[in-house]
Amino acid sequence: MKGIPLILSIVLCIFWIRHEVLVSYEYDNNVGSYWELGVKASTLQQKTVYLDKYVAALEAQGLAGSYDAVFLQTPDNSYDQNMVALKSLQGRMHEIQGMDEQSFAYQTAMAQITAQEQGQAANLTETFSGCWYLRNHAELWNWYDALIWLVIGFFFIISLIIACVNWRGR
Repeated sequence: MKGIPLILSIVLCIFWIRHEVLVSYEYDNNVGSYWELGVKASTLQQKTVYLDKYVAALEAQGLAGSYDAVFLQTPDNSYDQNMVALKSLQGRMHEIQGMDEQSFAYQTAMAQITAQEQGQAANLTETFSGCWYLRNHAELWNWYDALIWLVIGFFFIISLIIACVNWRGR
């Protein structure tokens, strides 16, 4: 009976980890995987196909007008402003599809796209992911999730202390 708080804190921790994994899978399955596959693709045509799927998947989520922030909302953490940037990349990829692959212009454009994918894209995709989490599973968004982990950790430590005190008291 005295170990119930400790058992409950362990069960809560397991439940929360399971919840995080399943929701992460939901995002990856519905949206995020298209971006990752596009980065892995080696041809412009395949990159474009996956980018088009990524944009369509994001638009299907109904995130327009959302932010990856609760307070201090800025254009940089705005879904809409990041979608403008993403669509400019999408448009650029469609533009260069008709170019001769051996041309200097094509090679330069591909280098720019690769640099953008590897450089600034992390902030872009994290903003979309943050907007999705805040809209669909706010309890797992950014510092909300961190606060919940602090509460779980606090409950676990208190339960552990109680269990140790009870064990020593025998």
